[in-house]
Amino acid sequence: MLRTPESVLMDRASAAVAGEAAGASRVVLLVGRGNNGGDALLAGALLAARGVGVTAVLLASDAHERGLAALVESGGRVIEWDIDPASAIAGIVEADVVIDGIVGLGGQGGLRASAQAAVRAIPPGTPVISVDIPSGLDADSGVATAPHVTADITVTFTAPKLCLTLLPAAASAGRVIIVDVGVIL
Repeated sequence: MLRTPESVLMDRASAAVAGEAAGASRVVLLVGRGNNGGDALLAGALLAARGVGVTAVLLASDAHERGLAALVESGGRVIEWDIDPASAIAGIVEADVVIDGIVGLGGQGGLRASAQAAVRAIPPGTPVISVDIPSGLDADSGVATAPHVTADITVTFTAPKLCLTLLPAAASAGRVIIVDVGVIL
């Protein structure tokens, strides 16, 4: 069986996410560890290469290496929440679009305190694009009781996750876009 390399899947995913942020002039990425954070960083790198002002707010100390390197190389700015939360909040408040790459399918128990604070800083009316699922939702259910992101758009990959189709969680997903990145099921 032919297997698509993870880097190719992530490049396809990040291109789809970046496409949904087209037209923005200032984008903030909320970045956790793992591949959703990597997808957000790679989307940010694509946007920064097109002249968009991109700031990544790192909510974990170990961000996706390739994504972080690509963002920095493309001229994106990086702020570590734990080091400078005031600058992180200022960036969030000034954003035209926020890309949520905090946690994905493996996340459990809702958002941690720092991620909750970052999400609370998003001004009402600022569009939020979630990578794969709104961070903090349980991917395998319709439960939405834990602290989570409410997205305007969720760009998900290969197939919809249960949280994107079952209420009340689905109400936090916004418009769901399913992108075929080449995963063979």
